[in-house]
Amino acid sequence: MLGIHAKRGIATTLERVFKNTGNKFNNLDILWTGKTAGIIFNKFSDGVVDAKLIFPAIDETVEIPASRFNNMIGYALHELGHAWFTDNKPWDTARDTHGQFVSALINGLEDPRIERAVIESGFAPNSRALFEELINAILKKDGYVDATEKCQIPFILAVEGRRLNGYNINVPNIISQSPYAKHLAWALKRAHTAKDTSAIVRIALELFKRLLEQDKQSEGEDDGDGKEGKERGKQGTQQGNEQGNEQGDEQGTEQGNEQGDGDGEDSDQDGNGQGGQPSDDPNDKPSRQGKGKGNYDDKGRDVEPTSFIEDELQNKSSTVDADDARPVVLKPVIQTFDWR
Repeated sequence: MLGIHAKRGIATTLERVFKNTGNKFNNLDILWTGKTAGIIFNKFSDGVVDAKLIFPAIDETVEIPASRFNNMIGYALHELGHAWFTDNKPWDTARDTHGQFVSALINGLEDPRIERAVIESGFAPNSRALFEELINAILKKDGYVDATEKCQIPFILAVEGRRLNGYNINVPNIISQSPYAKHLAWALKRAHTAKDTSAIVRIALELFKRLLEQDKQSEGEDDGDGKEGKERGKQGTQQGNEQGNEQGDEQGTEQGNEQGDGDGEDSDQDGNGQGGQPSDDPNDKPSRQGKGKGNYDDKGRDVEPTSFIEDELQNKSSTVDADDARPVVLKPVIQTFDWR
C-alpha cells in the first residue's frame, strides 16, 4: 500500500481501538513529524488519558509493505499500552534514585507486562499477533544479543518476558548462557504475574541488588588472595545462600507480593516500590550513554521498539529529510480523535 494509505490505515485502526476502550481517552493526536517515534501521555485521576503518538514522516507516495505496516500498528499499540497500563511515578523515582541501568531493567520487565495487559484487555483483538510480529522483526533485523554481556540484560528480559507471554519467538532462549541466569529466571517468573508497575519496580530493584552481589562475589574470587579456609568458607556460604535464598526468596517474595503486589492496591505504600516509567516524551529521555549509579555504562540494545521504527521508516520507505517536520504530500500533520 502507498504511504498515504498506511497513514490512514493507522488512524482508522487507532480510532477503532479507542472505541473499544470505552472512551477512556480524552483525545489522541497522531503526529507525522519526520524526527522521531514515541508517545507523550497524561493520565488524570479518573483514569482518562490524553495521548500524542509520534511517528517519523513517511513519503506518502512510496509503497509500504504489509509487514512494515503491521509493525507500525504493533508499535502504536505497544506505546498506547504504556499510556493505559504504566504508572510513571514509581518508575521515575527508581530511575532518579538508582540510575539508568535500573530504569532499563524496569523497562525490560514492564514491556511484556503491558503487552499482556493490552492483549487481555480486548481493546485490540489482533494485538498478540502484532506484538509477536514486531519483536520478531526486530530480532530478524539486528539478531539477538550476547548473553554474557551485562548491559544486554534489559533487552534479554524484554524478549524472554514476551516468550513467557506465549509469543513464538524465532530465536533460541539464551538465558542459560548468561552468568546471571538464575537471577534472570527469578525476575522473569515474578514479573510474569506482576499486576502493576510498582510490582515490576520492586522486582527490578531486587534483581539489581542480586546482580551487584554476584559481581562483588566474583570480584572477591578473582583477587587471588583467598586461602583454603576462606575458599571453603565461600563455598559453604554460597551453598547456604543458594539454599537460604531460595527459601527466603520464596517466602519473602510471596509475603511481599501478598502485601504489596496483590491487585495493585496500596502498591505505592511499599518503601522500595518507588520506580516507574520515565516520561515518554522523546525529547525528555536521559542519555543512554551516561553512567548511572553503580558505575554502569549503559550501551545495551534499546528495549523499546522506537529506534527500530525510526530506522525502518526513515531509511527504507522515506525520502524525507529527518529535519523536515512535514509529510511529503498531504496534510494534516496531526490527526486528532477527540472523545470528550
